[in-house]
Amino acid sequence: MAMSSGIFLSKAKSLQLEEFSKTTKNKTEYRAAIGVLLRSKGKTAKDAGNQLGATQKQVFTWCRKFREEGIKGLLVKKQTGRPAKQKNQAKPVMEELLKKDPQMFGYLKGRWVLRDISRELKKEGIDLHYTGVRRALLDLGIVLKSPKLRAPGSINKNYRKRAEIKRYKRVSSALLKKK
Repeated sequence: MAMSSGIFLSKAKSLQLEEFSKTTKNKTEYRAAIGVLLRSKGKTAKDAGNQLGATQKQVFTWCRKFREEGIKGLLVKKQTGRPAKQKNQAKPVMEELLKKDPQMFGYLKGRWVLRDISRELKKEGIDLHYTGVRRALLDLGIVLKSPKLRAPGSINKNYRKRAEIKRYKRVSSALLKKK
């Protein structure tokens, strides 16, 4: 015994849904509209989900929202939550900071590191964790290369260089420029 599709569309609603799927720029809204259309044409939720890369439950949700609210139910809502104030304040400061050499600020490294940027932002009055710094840099389209402090070459052969690096790590925090 075959299951019915669960959603029946009039010719006008079907045309309206097709037009919506052609005009929307959001891929989630597009997939939802196509999912409802496929269900109205007799496809199972599992088949529609496989075709669209969604779960069967998601297809049922799209159909239910369309039945209750129409096309408004398929629209993606604005994200909720607290806006990122610190990150937005930090972006222009970080752009200016990255133009300067980290050695001007007392760091021995030749390039900026997320934790050093976070420290400098804290001095400017912006308390942003280094993971937030990373996200802000990604928003700006900047990717920092992470340096590795290790002796080049074979690990077994470079005892002297490894000792130098160990001493540097111990002393580096004391070498920061004090105000």
